[in-house]
Amino acid sequence: MKKPCMARVSVCTLLVGLLAACATTGMWRTQISDVYVEDFHSDDMQSCRPSDVPLNHARARDFFRRARQVDSKVLHDHYNIAPCWIEGTLKYGANVCEWNILAGATGVVKCDGKTQYFVCDDCEDLFREP
Repeated sequence: MKKPCMARVSVCTLLVGLLAACATTGMWRTQISDVYVEDFHSDDMQSCRPSDVPLNHARARDFFRRARQVDSKVLHDHYNIAPCWIEGTLKYGANVCEWNILAGATGVVKCDGKTQYFVCDDCEDLFREP
């Protein structure tokens, strides 16, 4: 009898963890505001230009609202890191944070000494010229 009970506890623990992760992602999306694009940078202007990251303030906000958070290993192992990006600031709750969005639809937010990584698999429309 102990084994089925332990199995149920494990499943419940897993479900609670998944629900908490979903809630955190949802909280992230609803608590960002004042997304501001400050500048464009490129490590290779021949292959990566401003037209490769044509996001304005609203599109940058939409990127972060659609993107999902991943860890650095997932980002490194499964996504191309483009040599150009836009950068700016946003508010997350009461905190002002710095962010980058790269041409490959990946992003980074640095806030309160923490770095969070984002990918957006459904953002192609944001990266088309307006």
